[in-house]
Amino acid sequence: MAGMRAMAVSPVFVGRHEELATLAAEVARVRAGHACFVLIGGEAGIGKTRLVDEVIRLAETSGLRTLTGHCVELGPEGLPLAPLAEAVRALIRSASPEQVDAWLGPARGPLAHVLPSLEPIPGTSADRAAHLPELVLGMIERLSADQPLMLVLEDLHWADQTTLNLLTYLIRTLREAPVLMVGTYRSDEIHRRHPLRPLLSAWERMREAHRLELARFRREEVAAQVAAILGGPADPSTLDLVLDRSEGNAFLVEEMVEVVRNGGGGASGVSPTLRDLLLIRAEARSPGAQRLVRAVSAAGRQVPERLLAAVAGMEPAALFEALRELVENHLLLVDEGGQGYAFRHALARDAVYHDMLPGERTGWHVAYARALSAKPDLADDQASASLAHHWLAALDLPAALPALLSAAEASAAYAPAEQLMHLERALEIWARVPNAPELTSTDLIGVLTDAGDAAYRAGSVDRSRSLVGQALAELGESSSVSRRALLMWRVGRTLLDLGQHDESISILRAALDLLPAEPPEYAHAALLTALAATYLRDGSLREAAAIADRAVAVAMAVGAHTEQAEALITLGSVRAYLGEDEAGLDSLMQGVRLAERIGAVETALRGWINSSDALELFGRHQEAIDSANAGLELARRAGSVRTSGAYLAGNMIESMGNMGRWQEARQAITQVLRSEPEGVFYATLLIRAAQTAVLSGQGEEAARLCRQAAAMVIDSNEPQFLHPLAGYLAEAKRLAGDLDGATATIMEALRHVGSTQLARFSMPLIWLGIRIGVDRVILARDRREAVPSAEVVEQLVAMAGKFPAITPATRGYALAITAEQTRHPQAGPPSGQEWRGAVMAWRAADEPYMLAYCLFRLAEQQCATGDRGEAVRAAAEASRLAAGLGAEPLSSEIDALARRARLVLTDKPPAEPVPAPADPMAQFTLTEREREVLGLIAAGRSNAQIATELFISPKTASVHVSNILAKLGVTGRVEAAALVHRLGGVQLPARGP
Repeated sequence: MAGMRAMAVSPVFVGRHEELATLAAEVARVRAGHACFVLIGGEAGIGKTRLVDEVIRLAETSGLRTLTGHCVELGPEGLPLAPLAEAVRALIRSASPEQVDAWLGPARGPLAHVLPSLEPIPGTSADRAAHLPELVLGMIERLSADQPLMLVLEDLHWADQTTLNLLTYLIRTLREAPVLMVGTYRSDEIHRRHPLRPLLSAWERMREAHRLELARFRREEVAAQVAAILGGPADPSTLDLVLDRSEGNAFLVEEMVEVVRNGGGGASGVSPTLRDLLLIRAEARSPGAQRLVRAVSAAGRQVPERLLAAVAGMEPAALFEALRELVENHLLLVDEGGQGYAFRHALARDAVYHDMLPGERTGWHVAYARALSAKPDLADDQASASLAHHWLAALDLPAALPALLSAAEASAAYAPAEQLMHLERALEIWARVPNAPELTSTDLIGVLTDAGDAAYRAGSVDRSRSLVGQALAELGESSSVSRRALLMWRVGRTLLDLGQHDESISILRAALDLLPAEPPEYAHAALLTALAATYLRDGSLREAAAIADRAVAVAMAVGAHTEQAEALITLGSVRAYLGEDEAGLDSLMQGVRLAERIGAVETALRGWINSSDALELFGRHQEAIDSANAGLELARRAGSVRTSGAYLAGNMIESMGNMGRWQEARQAITQVLRSEPEGVFYATLLIRAAQTAVLSGQGEEAARLCRQAAAMVIDSNEPQFLHPLAGYLAEAKRLAGDLDGATATIMEALRHVGSTQLARFSMPLIWLGIRIGVDRVILARDRREAVPSAEVVEQLVAMAGKFPAITPATRGYALAITAEQTRHPQAGPPSGQEWRGAVMAWRAADEPYMLAYCLFRLAEQQCATGDRGEAVRAAAEASRLAAGLGAEPLSSEIDALARRARLVLTDKPPAEPVPAPADPMAQFTLTEREREVLGLIAAGRSNAQIATELFISPKTASVHVSNILAKLGVTGRVEAAALVHRLGGVQLPARGP
């Protein structure tokens, strides 16, 4: 062995043939334009990074751009977005500033928070950082459009929550871009409560993903690795020793070869423990190198050269000599940017770090903390988080507390989950730090308040409420009323989000009562704005209008521009619901323009949502679509497509649906769903999809969509969600013949009517309930069954009378409700006047589906009254409208009416010829009218009912029945019905135009 050339690592890639083949296939799929995701797990040292390096070489050879980022172990919270920062830093080094600007686009602003060297370009806004996932998605799509991309995220077991959230979003949404994402993690680190554990399975369920678990090397693979390191085969005893001590772990094989090569580990020697094995390489170095490697171990995974020089306490020449020794002996690596150093493997770093004495470790952490305190730019990025970590590791709590608060402030713009972790750690040590308020320039209530805000922004509403509640409990008698009122405002905000409107109103009003009326201050503006929005959500429009008006005036007086914009938008929405069209739109657009001018993107998006909603309320469908599109453009720039953008898309799709542009609506739904909207925003789109599905006759699909959407708004009792959902589900049940179930669904939903001012959501449901109620009575009469009680219809009619009909659609529904009652068997002789009024209203509202339905009912009544000319005209227009929409159930009802009444619909397009199936009834030579009568006999109709349904006299019906019985050779109606059922029913011939 003495003559063999020794290396630290194998120059040849060993084993992993199946895994490499899988990854090579994924590279090929990416080159073909697909997005792929691979998870590589295995214990520490098993060879995950070596496999990834091999795939990177393959990907680059195949024409892919490759970017790599590492998660950093920095306390329990990790370093926020560290892998993204590293990958973007490499990207910046690889291209011209102009090209980098084109790739980053609007993501540049928020990315500047994690990369201070990346100056935001003009026009980017810091508050877009809350939408970082969408902005990063856009950046990746632009990169991959230029060149297929491989993105590697190493050490996900150390990932912070924001990084995990980002990765989850990318896995869900990257579907058509040519991107290969590869994530590695230590499987031996994933304990039961590890945050990565549930995500591993969830990621696989989201889409087709490969999860590779690397096993230890077998004997033949260890032999190949050892031979590559030594330059030739090892003798059997050496191989046995290496295999025995390393147990097939690739990194430990390399370390064990180093031990054997230096004469240790023989049969007569002492068997090294794992830690001894990992330390042998470090202990063989010079004293200066050993000192330096300990310093690097205290820094974490990687340390910038300038920071290391500041803490090492070595002359430059000695420093670089020691660094060269460590790099040449494969303890350290120069990082990809050439500006710092990292351990070749985290196992070696852990061994060196934990081999130090406690005081020695503390000393290095103090040195790092002092260096960063004196000169924060010694860290590449996120110096505040590193500083807090080192002071905590040094157990210097008085120094750690302000550092934690600084780290929380630094992460507030882009990582609220990590901000919350920093603040909660500060809360944990607060009581153990003397003079904490003097050190931090705040108090415990301030920290609790900030933590509550961070939890709210991170989506932990319950945690936010708890923290703010603790802050309220800490307030003393001498605390300012303004501070107490603003804490109560925060509680009211969380109660509103939890759907507890009454409780929210109560606490907001109580907070206002605490404040003196004069002079106005910011707390007045915040509370009034929140209270007005809560009244609006609750449907208490008169109260909302009065409060919003006050909020606008107070916010202007105190210079609270965001609250002023919010209050203007609320005021505009209220005015719109009260029928004040132009005044409402004017207030809405004032709010939008102010919000855009001050950079309050979320407020501006709310304004666009509400303005498109108001325009649709006024029946101005195309203007509503244009308004929603303007908001969507802002949402795309701000990275809010899956939240506010999804809501705007829902509004746009609602307008398209009401205009009869169902195919466009379906296409828009499909496109927006690709962005994987969240929660209630997703539910909004599902509701719109259910609408077009059920009106097209896809009842089962509509019911499925309704159930899926209902699960997302299960905690809401707002009519804007509950009533459309109930309406489409009830219509699906009606199509399936379950009229009782449909009625039950409607009546249950109408228990949550809320304010009668929100007629737009409730009136369609009430109309459908009355329509189905009348249908139930007619069906029971025709079947000679007990007629349902009139109580349900009476309740619904009374309920409808309480709603103001002040918009085109609500006027249409009010008139349709009146007309539906004329269909009731106990109603007087119909004149058709009621349906004519409904037709006029829906024509004015420009909503073709309801227009077609009302025309159909008008035609039906005119057949009964004898005005066949009006019946034909109405039925023909209804048929044309329904066919153009693709409203199959309505088309079928119109066709059935035309057959029964023998109406020739000249406007109806000719049907495609369909080969008729064999007709078992043909042998009886029945006429078309006799077939219609026979079908009604089989359904149990009396002569009088047949006459009414076919618009003929009872005497004519009786003649038809007698002729049919004779032709069938049966003695009565029961035998005739039995014969029809036995032969499979009565086929009616297709009618031409």
